[in-house]
Amino acid sequence: MRPPRAPRAYLVCVGSELLAGQLNTHQAWLSLRLRRRGFDVAGESSVPDSAAAIKTALRRALDAADAVIVCGGLGPTFDDVTREAAAAALGRKLRFAPKLWRAIRARLARRLAAVPEENRRQAEVLAGAEVLANAAGSAPGQRLEFRWRDGRPRSLILLPGPYSEMAPIFERVLPRLAARHARGAGAGLVLRLAGVPESVADERLDAVRARFPAASFTILASGGEVSFHAAVRARTAAAARGELKRLRRRALDAVGQWCFGEGDATLESALGLRLRESRLTLAVAESCTGGLLGGRLTSVPGSSAWFYGGVIAYDNALKTKLLGVSSRLLRAYGAVSAQCAEAMAAGARRAAGTDIGVSITGVAGPDGGTKDKPVGLVHIAVSGPGTALLSRRHDLRGSRETVRSRAASAALTLLQEALDGPSLTGTRLTVPSRFHRIGAT
Repeated sequence: MRPPRAPRAYLVCVGSELLAGQLNTHQAWLSLRLRRRGFDVAGESSVPDSAAAIKTALRRALDAADAVIVCGGLGPTFDDVTREAAAAALGRKLRFAPKLWRAIRARLARRLAAVPEENRRQAEVLAGAEVLANAAGSAPGQRLEFRWRDGRPRSLILLPGPYSEMAPIFERVLPRLAARHARGAGAGLVLRLAGVPESVADERLDAVRARFPAASFTILASGGEVSFHAAVRARTAAAARGELKRLRRRALDAVGQWCFGEGDATLESALGLRLRESRLTLAVAESCTGGLLGGRLTSVPGSSAWFYGGVIAYDNALKTKLLGVSSRLLRAYGAVSAQCAEAMAAGARRAAGTDIGVSITGVAGPDGGTKDKPVGLVHIAVSGPGTALLSRRHDLRGSRETVRSRAASAALTLLQEALDGPSLTGTRLTVPSRFHRIGAT
């Protein structure tokens, strides 16, 4: 017997900036958490700060899904019109909540000499809605449960736009949202992969999808990494967990060699855990990535226990002065070469007094490439402990920022491989890239 249909969710992200090039990071974050709770995400709309556009998007979303989550447009300014649009879409009134206004004023008064009167709008609540307290800002969220025009139950969640305010509110409300719309039980997983093109991972996972036809799957690629999402449904939680366990085992059999973590793991957080457990320390030397690798490493809480720092040596003179790369080597092989990358990695380790050094040097583009050293050519090296040395060449595709992002991911992947194998306990080892074009599909 087939499990019951999964409840559907729809995301509406409000903000004219989203249609002017600003990256929408809320969609991926919300979708992942909804899928883990057994929801299918039926769609997402990014709409401008227009009451008419938001009203249209909300009605379309409510027709398509059981739960609609709206982010943005709850501030106090003239273009924050989500409350009014939601009231119009549902045919409900907004009511002013004096107690909520007093709380908002008290919060703002701690940092403002005079609280603007326009903040009163943030105390307007949809009739029948529950106020969702915002501990990080002045814009409270709202939660409304009702029956839509088809007679079926719906949930509407209004959330503030900033991530630091949106995320904690949503984490609190999600269990109740799932309980209200539960049909059977769901379970999900996310496998994080690196060092493999999306198309290769997808092909390897074909057999898994064929073996679990009732499950839902998504595979995504970004910045040289691949994430594989799977969700199953069953009539009981125990049955769902059992089915997911079997699916996970099959998936790891197919792509486990490239899997560095699960769930919210990142390459840098997975590496940080391994370095901490191994009591190894790390320093970096960067040229074309200009500090991007160091930034990713220091984004991991507690990274000071294993990451000592880095050198951004964009100019050859700094490669020589700070990292000890010889002028003779640079004249013979150039700055974008395996030899230079290896010398930079050894120099970073030596300068910082760490167990391991990692380096990146390359041509990020869009200019600067030659026939022998085209745009996208990147050399990465790992040095240490002792005399161990591991290096790899990559030919990366994409824009300047894409090449830089993929180069940082490739450096983290190479270090992961070095920690996996005998590379850091032996002598010099140069390994060709597993795939000629990282990110090719």
